[in-house]
This record gives sequence, C-alpha cells and structure tokens, in this order.
Amino acid sequence: MDIEHLTKHQIVLLAFLVGFVTSIATGIVTVSLMDQAPPSITRTINQIVERTVEKVVPAAVPASQGAAAATTVIKETTVVVKNDDLIAQSISSVQKGIVRIISLNDRSVLVARGVVVDANGIVLSDRGSLEPLGTINFEAILPGGEHVAAVMRIPVGTSTIAVLDLQMASSSGKVAVVPIAQADKLQLGGSVIRIGGSGSDTVGTGVIAKLPDSHSGLVQATVVSTTPGSIIINSFGELIGITTSDSSAWGADFYTLATSP
Repeated sequence: MDIEHLTKHQIVLLAFLVGFVTSIATGIVTVSLMDQAPPSITRTINQIVERTVEKVVPAAVPASQGAAAATTVIKETTVVVKNDDLIAQSISSVQKGIVRIISLNDRSVLVARGVVVDANGIVLSDRGSLEPLGTINFEAILPGGEHVAAVMRIPVGTSTIAVLDLQMASSSGKVAVVPIAQADKLQLGGSVIRIGGSGSDTVGTGVIAKLPDSHSGLVQATVVSTTPGSIIINSFGELIGITTSDSSAWGADFYTLATSP
C-alpha cells in the first residue's frame, strides 16, 4: 500500500492507530522500569484511584412509549499525589491530636507529650515521666492552647505507655483522633515521620530500621527523639510508636509500639 495514495480519512485513522500503539508501548516500558526501580524512587509518588459513580436518568417519555431504564456510569480517574504533599497533610492532621502534658505543681515545665487516640479523649503518653508525679496532678494543653484536666489511669501490667483521660467540657475545643497503625502491617524500610520537640512541634523523617518483636515491643527508626511522648507516624497519619522511658533506654531512635488502650 502506497501511503501517498491514502485518503484524508485513512491518514487520520492511521495517525490514531500510531498514537494508540505508542501509548501502549510507553505504558509497558514505564511499568517495567517502575518494577525495577529502587524503593527510594517509587516511594516519591503515590497514585490514588478515585471512582466517580454517575447515575444517568433519561428524559421523561410518554407512557405509551414505555419508560427507559436509568443507567449507571462508573468513571475511574487516577490522581497523582506527591509524597511531599502526603507527608505535609499527615503532619497537619496529626498535630490536631497532639497535646502537651504539664504538672499542676509546675505549669511552666513540659512533662511529656501525648496523643489522642479515642473520641472520648483518651491520650497515650510516657508512663515513666508521669507516674512519679501521681495520677491526677496533670493538665493537658490542647492544640488550640486550652488547658483541661488530665487524669492518668492506674497502670496495669508492665507497659511503659501511660493512658490518660482528658476531662473535656462541652465548651472545650475539638481535638482530632489519631488512628493507630496495625503492627502486622509494618514493613522494614517503611517511611515514618517523627513529631516531637520540647517546645513547638519539630518533625523529622526516616524509615523503619527494625520491626518490633514479642519480647521488647520496640520499633527502631532512622530518626531520633529525646522528648518523652514524642511519636512516629506513617505517611498516612497513623500512629506507630511513642518515645517512652523504656524505649529511650535502648536509644534515641527506639519507640514503644503503640497499642489500643
């Protein structure tokens, strides 16, 4: 077939065919390269598939012609989210669930940080820092700056994580709940974000260097923290671990695995 003798319509169809084949080839090459790329590169971009369901209702027709059935159309759109944006969103979300715990004996000193894990105002923090000061001598400073009473539960067992109940009033500001990550879903090399600091929030990023075992329940990460009650979260804003007296004894890069109270 001589291309010079093709009609305009045939040329247009040929152009569409070439473009279609090229796009398929590009997709195959991209997928192959992504499979061979190191995790440090593939983690930089996350793809989220959004599914939009549209119900198409036909216009009214005379009863004599019968009613046409409504049809449902499902459209899937791939939205590319940069890892930096995902991390920033996670940090912003978790900050709304972080409280600062002070002692009634000296309100100028931060005893430990805490993180809200339940809508009823249940907070997880460092038992080693709080227990010597009693169980009812605390206040929690909410993200908005409001002070509320915080009562530490009587510790049960050998866990180094303290559980406190915030005495929230109806007029108290809202505090976000930080979900707890599933321990069996943690992976070596998984991205983590540390939120800590003795004053304003400071953050750092790293990866999981050692998974928790049944003996210690400690997670090691490539990011350190020295402030009691500091936390590490994953890229989706789920709580992984807390800095406690027990984890600090192992090193500043160890965190006690967070579990539901």
